[in-house]
Amino acid sequence: MLGGREWLQPRENTIQALSHGIQISDGVEFDLRLTKDDRLILHHDSKTEYGDYPECMNLDELPEYIEPLDDLLANSNFIRRITEEGAFACIELKPPHPSSGKAGGWIGGKKRTEHMINMIENLEEHLEPFKLSKTSNVVYSFEPKLIPASKQISSNLEFSRLRPYIRQWGNWNTQRIAAAPSFLMSSLPRLLNKQRREGSPMLPCTLQYLKGIESRINLGLSVGLKGSKLDRLNKHRRGYPVYVWPCGNDVERLLLDAGLTGITDDLSPNSITLKGGDIRWTTPATKPITDEQRADLDNIPKDQHANVLSRYKSEVTPWHEMSNEERESFIKIWRSKWSWERNLDALLEETTESSLPWEVSRLIGHRGAGKTHSA
Repeated sequence: MLGGREWLQPRENTIQALSHGIQISDGVEFDLRLTKDDRLILHHDSKTEYGDYPECMNLDELPEYIEPLDDLLANSNFIRRITEEGAFACIELKPPHPSSGKAGGWIGGKKRTEHMINMIENLEEHLEPFKLSKTSNVVYSFEPKLIPASKQISSNLEFSRLRPYIRQWGNWNTQRIAAAPSFLMSSLPRLLNKQRREGSPMLPCTLQYLKGIESRINLGLSVGLKGSKLDRLNKHRRGYPVYVWPCGNDVERLLLDAGLTGITDDLSPNSITLKGGDIRWTTPATKPITDEQRADLDNIPKDQHANVLSRYKSEVTPWHEMSNEERESFIKIWRSKWSWERNLDALLEETTESSLPWEVSRLIGHRGAGKTHSA
């Protein structure tokens, strides 16, 4: 409760949700679609609530809840976190539903590439005035044409494929069935190798590669979040960033302790205790705490979590206010702790008051403050 009031989660992929999520965590993930009049909009689903395809409509014909990217970038609370305080943005480009007739419909491979190119160029034009650091954002998609499209135009943005490949049509069960062969044929280490070969700076993937029965049935090395499987994972990835969804309350601490990044649907300001009983710390990158501080928090009784967390948040120095020596100290500790492959000089080149190296473990708000609508 906040001052006696219940927190109401804002609708996903809205400026309200993204502004909240980026304040309370290390960054946000959001979805973009391209309208008929070439406007980038914040929207996940292939249709609006009224059954229309956004790609077949002009911006002014869409429901009011669908907002343009322009308005998000004009939000000072959002853009300050990205440009000045080291926060991160995962930007997903959504291809149109094949039945919309856009991007070649069901058979137009070349048209899908052209659609991705149009989206990339549009996005790059929007972001260019902010002079963002290379490590402040990534552009990704389930669309296989994303990487070829990005290389065709020599974009300055950073790109990655979402794995496994989930198609843009059908209900969730149909999508899972269609994605099963892709999932079963590739272990997480194999995916890491694919991403490296493509030149992607990170790997976004499902938690199923790391936890549960699914993590043991795909072909290749089995990895996980504990014991020898975690050792095997970190030995293989050598600091290569892995962004994992869903990052539930029950696995958040495991992911962060493993040096991975979690994409969470739980960014309620009232969510201060994890299911394991530990105090929740939602800014491990932009307001990092030392191992000693983490150990101190772990010893706090649950009934004192609210007061202690409030005190810590006011006392811990945020990344952008640290001295260069303090930032370098964290980088050295993290590099050693998680066996990052890159040398210290390369890491420090990406380390400023407003940016962190790719390898840093973060907590990211899914669709801003969490998912609220079905796919």
